[in-house]
Amino acid sequence: MRATVIIPAKNEGPTIAKVVQAAKQSQSVDEVIVVDGHSDDNTTEEARKAGAKVVMQSKRGYPAKGIAMRDGLRAARNDVIAYVDADIVNMEPNMIEQLLEPIMKGEADFVKGTFERAGGRVTELVAKPLLKMFFPEASGFSQPLGGEIAGRRWVFEQIKFEENWGVDIGILIDVVKMGARVKEVHIGFKDHIMKPLLDLQEMAYQVAEAIIKRAEAENALKSVAWISRPASKITHHEGAEAEKQQEN
Repeated sequence: MRATVIIPAKNEGPTIAKVVQAAKQSQSVDEVIVVDGHSDDNTTEEARKAGAKVVMQSKRGYPAKGIAMRDGLRAARNDVIAYVDADIVNMEPNMIEQLLEPIMKGEADFVKGTFERAGGRVTELVAKPLLKMFFPEASGFSQPLGGEIAGRRWVFEQIKFEENWGVDIGILIDVVKMGARVKEVHIGFKDHIMKPLLDLQEMAYQVAEAIIKRAEAENALKSVAWISRPASKITHHEGAEAEKQQEN
C-alpha cells in the first residue's frame, strides 16, 4: 500500500521544492501532487523540477486552500492520502512517515499531525475556545489548524471541504463526528513562514465561520429528529420540557 502526498500551494517558490523532495523520499509515498493556486512566481516550475505532478487549481481565488485540497484528492490514484503545507522550511521525509504510519498499520482512519512550536494566535484565541464550546469531543487536539494530516480516501470523500482557511478545522470536526478512528501524532519541530496580520484576521473569521456553521447544522438536525419522532415515542416528561422551553 502506497500513499499520495498532496501539497496545496500559491506563490511558494522558495520552499516548494524542499517539501516535494521530502515527500518523494518518503518510503510510503509513490505519488506527489502539487495543486497550484495560479501562482505569480515560479512555484509550478520548481514543483515540476522536484518531481511532482502539478495540477492547476480549478477555481481562482485566495484563500482557496480547500479547493486545492479537493482538487488534489480527485487527481490522486491511491487509497491513502496525506496533505502537507507548502511553506514548511524544514520538511523531512520522516515527518511524512510519522504522519502515515498509523494509517499504514491499520491503527487509524485519520491522523492529525502535531508539532513543536508555540500555539498560533488564531488557534489559541479562536479555534480552541469555539471547539470547547460547540464540539468538546474535538477540543483535545493541540494543533487543530495544522495542515499536516493523513487518512483513508473514504474519509476525505465523506467530509465537506470548506473552500478557504476554514478547511482544516472543518475536516477535523467532520471526521470526529463521523466516528472515524482518529489519532494525533507528533511529527517534530515545524518551521514555516508566518502569515501577515491581515491574513490572520481573515483566517480567524473563516475558522470561526466553519465551526459555527457546523454547530448550527447539528442543532438543526437534532431539532428535526425530535420533531419527526412519533407522538407515542415522546414521553410526558419530554413534552412538558418542550412546552416549558417554548414558554421561555
